[in-house]
Amino acid sequence: MIIDKETLEHVASLARLEITPDEDGSLLGDLERILGYVAQLGSVDTSAIVSKRPAMTELRPDEPGEGLTREAGLGGAPAMRDGFIVVRNVMGGEDE
Repeated sequence: MIIDKETLEHVASLARLEITPDEDGSLLGDLERILGYVAQLGSVDTSAIVSKRPAMTELRPDEPGEGLTREAGLGGAPAMRDGFIVVRNVMGGEDE
């Protein structure tokens, strides 16, 4: 598979990577080789391979049941205020 510079830049932005112009060429080659290996794996016949894990053929029925009370569900919280869990401020601003 041939990867162009635009595709490389798109993948890098999705991965939040900053690529310098010096890295473009080697990364293009690396990505093409990786995709080539993946294509090779896709062409391998795996029909004769038997899974060692048992197949899940039947699931239990999904039936409504008793849930936790608010106190039981929130009982392990380190701190509560007005019925809510208190957490450390991670967005900035002033703590209350």
